[in-house]
Amino acid sequence: MSLTPDAVRAITFDKAPFGRRGYHEDQVDAFLDKVEAALSGTGTLTLDDVHEAEFDAAPLVKRGYHEDQVDEFLDTVAAELEARAAENALKVIPANSEAPYLPLPPAPPGTRGYHPTDVERLAHLLDRAANEHDGGPTVDQIESARLGLSAYPGQGYHPAAVDALKAAWITELRRR
Repeated sequence: MSLTPDAVRAITFDKAPFGRRGYHEDQVDAFLDKVEAALSGTGTLTLDDVHEAEFDAAPLVKRGYHEDQVDEFLDTVAAELEARAAENALKVIPANSEAPYLPLPPAPPGTRGYHPTDVERLAHLLDRAANEHDGGPTVDQIESARLGLSAYPGQGYHPAAVDALKAAWITELRRR
């Protein structure tokens, strides 16, 4: 389920536990306004903006927002921005790209996906296998294509989808 501007507008956070100051409410609220604007298309917000978001501690006489709840919500915002970026990237097929186009889903939040460069190399192998019936890559070459994982969760291509595509091609090449 995707995050909506209405959901951002309706989010509430508990006060920080006694003995903790929590995040400065005005700063968090201002950042949430930016998130809402970005999700509604009237503002911009990058993944880096979310990852680099920092909030001062609440004033001494007032407990601010519960830090863990705010941080968890920022993770949700980051996952939504990643999903939207991946969805938009999948809709665009480069006109003059040398890489074959494969409609592969992005890695889900919390999962390290296959590195795009490695998947592109696999795509080139599969393209050659489809078009070069004699002298194209062998089943062994496709089976042994190494696919490294991305550095961070939520980046790269969905491993299960890439593995399924690779397995389907191996089955087809063996059938031939």
